[in-house]
Amino acid sequence: MIEEKINNSLKELEQGLREIESARKQVEKTVSSYDGLTKTTGDYVTKLGSIATKVQELVDSIGKDYDQKVKAFEKDRESIINASNAATEKLSNATDEFKDSLSELKNKLKYSLIINAVSLVAIVAIVILLLK
Repeated sequence: MIEEKINNSLKELEQGLREIESARKQVEKTVSSYDGLTKTTGDYVTKLGSIATKVQELVDSIGKDYDQKVKAFEKDRESIINASNAATEKLSNATDEFKDSLSELKNKLKYSLIINAVSLVAIVAIVILLLK
């Protein structure tokens, strides 16, 4: 009977040890999974940080390119405005010169008309005098 109690106690102890071993393995798996999750999450955070850095570099690059394009555009715009103003000034001067030459031509035509009218009156007067 004592042997039987000892055997039963040993069996209970053996069963308890198996349960403890099973629990230990579950704890190991949980810790291992946590460590793996921590590593994976750390890698993910590192990669996100790298992506954020690359995106910031891209934003900075686009900003610099945009500033350069704006400066070039402003320079080109100034050149076009200056060229347009110069062309407008030349056209205005040419228009004024043409207007002045037309005015001179008009005055010459007036004098020519007056001389022709006077000549006609003189010729008519001479013809009338000759016919009398």
